[in-house]
Amino acid sequence: MVFKPSASATPSPSPSRSPSRSRAELAPATVPAPIPLATATTLATPPAAATTSTTPPATSTTLTTPPATSTTLTTPPATSTTSTTATTIRILSASDISSVLPDIPTQTLLASQSTVFQSLSAKSASIQTPHRATLSSDEQTVLVMPGKAGTDMAVKIVSVPCGSSSDGLPASTVVIDSESGKVTGLVNARLLTALRNAAGSALFLQEFPNPSVPTNIVLFGSGAQSQAHANLLLTLYPSLKSCTIVVRSETERATSLVSTLENLFPNVKVTLGLSSSEAFNLPQTVHNANIIITATPSLSPLFNSVDVTSGTRVVCIGSYKPHMHEIQGELVRRAGLVVVDSREACAKEAGELISAGITQEGMIELGEVLSDDRGDDVKIKVQQSGDIVLFKSVGVGIQDVAVAKVVLDEAERRGVGTVIQDYD
Repeated sequence: MVFKPSASATPSPSPSRSPSRSRAELAPATVPAPIPLATATTLATPPAAATTSTTPPATSTTLTTPPATSTTLTTPPATSTTSTTATTIRILSASDISSVLPDIPTQTLLASQSTVFQSLSAKSASIQTPHRATLSSDEQTVLVMPGKAGTDMAVKIVSVPCGSSSDGLPASTVVIDSESGKVTGLVNARLLTALRNAAGSALFLQEFPNPSVPTNIVLFGSGAQSQAHANLLLTLYPSLKSCTIVVRSETERATSLVSTLENLFPNVKVTLGLSSSEAFNLPQTVHNANIIITATPSLSPLFNSVDVTSGTRVVCIGSYKPHMHEIQGELVRRAGLVVVDSREACAKEAGELISAGITQEGMIELGEVLSDDRGDDVKIKVQQSGDIVLFKSVGVGIQDVAVAKVVLDEAERRGVGTVIQDYD
């Protein structure tokens, strides 16, 4: 999954604010203005073959398929029924998703994610985010993530292989009509998980621009999460001229990602850094970074806090269990107040925050920052609390609801997918 770079560097409007109020009216002088963004873009898929991994949130996939067409399956008339309204279900495969994404404007994606984050923080009655349920076997851990956003409902099911197992479906999302309670869609969420996480990170970076225009981004990991973040951020921020992908050892997946990014962004110097190699200067790489993205399921910190320059924006989206740690507790404490996707979820699952002793009182939700009512006051408070700004995301179910609905609506408009008539 990649994002087509825009040919224009004309700033695009942020989707996080109400159209009735401009950013200039909202931002006080003490809050840096957002760096220029590229014009709203659309999503696309790379020309390379797919490489997949089943462990979220560092799953990897690059899918290329010809435009999908809609298939309709019709069952014979039932002999008896208790409902007068037929149920139609649209099924979107991975190839269907790859076909649909290029037609969805990036700003549409960001706006949908901004809306659910704000509703979550406002404790809107239309939002329901039950904690994920877990089912375990010797081979798999299955995560069930339900959510409701407005009139949209969905349940995402993620299979996490245990040990060396590589089997299991990475993710599927069941979309439900909240009025009738009927299933309306089954969506392959392999690409969408990374996509919605990258959108959340982009919203954070738009609201907390670097003190100076960023030119250097460093990403840890080479899976789908790193790929989605690199594609989206290099597209939205043309000021970025250097991109380093840091992995422990060289793999086909890592070299493929570097090659893909080089082809898509010829004006960006893309480098593969091997943290296990003495020839690679990891401390200097971290020191030079304006933006750091960690997207690995690491159990131990990936770099030292002391190497991070004051003013750096750090995004941690890889760890999702209490024993996982992508960054040091010292770096967490340097941030002061930590921006999170969900206080409740991060208090239970964000290993870095838990080990650093960060309670919910020390967290600020992204939805609060995006809010028209008090967002700018919150931003000032966050920036004054530490010498870096940190965003920690473990993922919340309503993100899956929003992104699945956007994709399903576009697929229906284009007639993409397999349609089952008279399911019930």
